[in-house]
Amino acid sequence: MKEKYIIIHDLGTSSNKAVLTSVHGKFIQACQHDYPLYYLSNDQVEQEPNDWYNAVCASTQDLLKKTAIAPAEIVGMTFSAQAQTVLAIDRQGNPLMRALSWLDTRAADIMREKLWKPPRILGYNPFHLLRFIRITGGSPGQTGKDPIGKCLWIKKYRPDVFAKTWKFIEAKDFITYKLTGNLIKSIDQAVVWWLLDTRKNRNVWHPKLCELAGITADHLPALKPSASIAGYLNEQAAKETGLVAGIPLITGAGDISSAAVGGGAVEEGDLCIRLGTSGGVTGHFRKRKIDIPHYTGCIGSTWPRDFYLGIAHQETAGACLEWLKNNVLYHRKQLQEESKEKEIYPILDQLAATAPAGSKGLFFTPWMFGERSPLDDDHVRAGMHNVSLHHKREDLIRAIFEGVALNTRWALETLEKLYWSVPSARLIGGGARSHTWCQIMADATNHTIYQIANPQYANAIGAGLLASLTLGYIDSFASIKKYIPIENTFKPNPKYRDLYDSQFREFKKLYKQNRKWFARINRHDVSQL
Repeated sequence: MKEKYIIIHDLGTSSNKAVLTSVHGKFIQACQHDYPLYYLSNDQVEQEPNDWYNAVCASTQDLLKKTAIAPAEIVGMTFSAQAQTVLAIDRQGNPLMRALSWLDTRAADIMREKLWKPPRILGYNPFHLLRFIRITGGSPGQTGKDPIGKCLWIKKYRPDVFAKTWKFIEAKDFITYKLTGNLIKSIDQAVVWWLLDTRKNRNVWHPKLCELAGITADHLPALKPSASIAGYLNEQAAKETGLVAGIPLITGAGDISSAAVGGGAVEEGDLCIRLGTSGGVTGHFRKRKIDIPHYTGCIGSTWPRDFYLGIAHQETAGACLEWLKNNVLYHRKQLQEESKEKEIYPILDQLAATAPAGSKGLFFTPWMFGERSPLDDDHVRAGMHNVSLHHKREDLIRAIFEGVALNTRWALETLEKLYWSVPSARLIGGGARSHTWCQIMADATNHTIYQIANPQYANAIGAGLLASLTLGYIDSFASIKKYIPIENTFKPNPKYRDLYDSQFREFKKLYKQNRKWFARINRHDVSQL
């Protein structure tokens, strides 16, 4: 029997990656198409919805050409996608304006005016906050990034658009509609709109919460779990993608929830550490919990009948290394010539491995875009601390590896306190390809670290395995784990236990001693100065 395949579209913030896997999760090939973000100001970030669709079509065609796999061998398509990017469409499914990116914070003022109005405690109206927590298990923040704020902003400042709006949707919903004619949102992504009644997994839009967003439940799409069929590829989309009309499109999930599946953390209490552009810790749990001061709690999972997804999200992880590479270290060509390596990141990996544990007393705090868990602080910023003349390039690189690992330990500790401690975690994301970083993560967190195969594609592979489960190629949600091989195991080195315990204490003190200074310096957007 010929092998059958799934196409997964990893619909990210700046690009779409089309990933081809077998129905049992074996990675075959990937193609990427980029699209722009439009920065209108420091707080306004938009995207063209048709850029997403064009990238999906083009990357699908490229994938078929690159692999020479017949379209008839593709048995399904699904998605792992960015979340909280809001798009207003009319009754014909046409965008009424550009989509407001999840990075967009223009709604911060209107959130304060309409939702977090006095009386306030820590910036929140306590009555609204408790209502959100009771019904949804969480709450929108104060930054204006949440869909609630974007809907309120459109209603106030673009009444012409609001009057014509049929539905408020996001990127994955729009692509599903274009491909099938059905408008479906996955439950995991709906949860973080903070308008969903998740008590006892009811998972229905809550009319009174919708009122707080200035909309009705009719403004929002129908809901399905991630492992369900959203529709079937229509004739027009088949022509534009090169696929066979009628193949099923599985609903799919948000990138964070699908990555937890792709990391193999599918049994209750299994933890998964993400070491991508952003980072954090996730795990599936049967009981919903929340830790408001540390911005840690539960969102929707890809398997809502049994689990919530515990999450401690961190804004920047691999992005810190990317920043160092692009802004501080040598030009790409110079680095390549120096080491005779074609790729840049293996060079950084090698340099970090030559520096001693502890980076000669150098500390890096990786809060380059504020921080969510465990700080919930928009004002905090990154820093390289205790720099002296004897520090070298390799120390700077290792300090970033260690700083991200110590920050991850803090998130891990927060989620474990909410539930229970575990001895190990699975590591995913592009940073997980680095053996040096894997070992540092094990040493700094004092957890055994399992490096999975193809960790940079974990979210796509997770979404693909959910599609296979939906189509009957996999028996159960729990059995997904056996299709995600562990490539290497990294155990904590006892020699460094005291060192990293001491560094972790100092790392936390760096924040606590400077928190008020960050608030004072960054009270206004320093990028405008």
